[in-house]
Amino acid sequence: MKILITRPEPDATATAERLIGLGYECLSLPATEIVATENAIPSGTFTALLATSANAFRMMTNADIARLRANPLHCVGEKTAKIARELGFVSIMVAGGSGIKLISDIKATYPISARFLYLTGSPRKPTVEDELREAGYQVTSVELYKAQPVSAWPTPMTTSLANIDAALHFSRASVEALLVLAERSGLLSELKRLPHFCLSDDVAHPLREIGCPNVATAAEANERGLLELVARVSP
Repeated sequence: MKILITRPEPDATATAERLIGLGYECLSLPATEIVATENAIPSGTFTALLATSANAFRMMTNADIARLRANPLHCVGEKTAKIARELGFVSIMVAGGSGIKLISDIKATYPISARFLYLTGSPRKPTVEDELREAGYQVTSVELYKAQPVSAWPTPMTTSLANIDAALHFSRASVEALLVLAERSGLLSELKRLPHFCLSDDVAHPLREIGCPNVATAAEANERGLLELVARVSP
């Protein structure tokens, strides 16, 4: 079975390596790329840091890392926590892959007077900062990266789409960019015939909206859940 991976690098390569280790073939065609925003991280004293993606740490300067790594850090998932540990952060709490769990952890741990610095990117759902602010916390969000659509696929790769057996999707932004690229390349019908494995219902929404008949979502919204979905429903 050959699987199309649409997430940006360097995560696309890491996911491909895991799938190959499980016995699958892979084709990486990132539909988006991660770029730095160059936004400055504000100074000041914060009770703790929040992060929902490893990309935030990849875009931080060495000076910012040195300034912030003594702070307690709450990460949504283990992959983000792993990158943070490699950069020297030591007080790290992991919410098990769920933004809702992260919010619950914060509410159970900190008084309303706590101030948080949210290291994040665009596009995103503002669930974390909105719910914490509604609860009375002070949250300063800084967008350190953005996922932007790639301008085009390399021509030799587009011809390989006919040999793909399924597609793997981690973000709604990647799916939306993928559909634009596929339509522009005249490959939308090829894409619609594929089984699509998606991280969540939100990620799957654009595919269902255009009538893709075979769309499945992971039981847990993390890479492990997505790979378990592939193993469960693939031949």
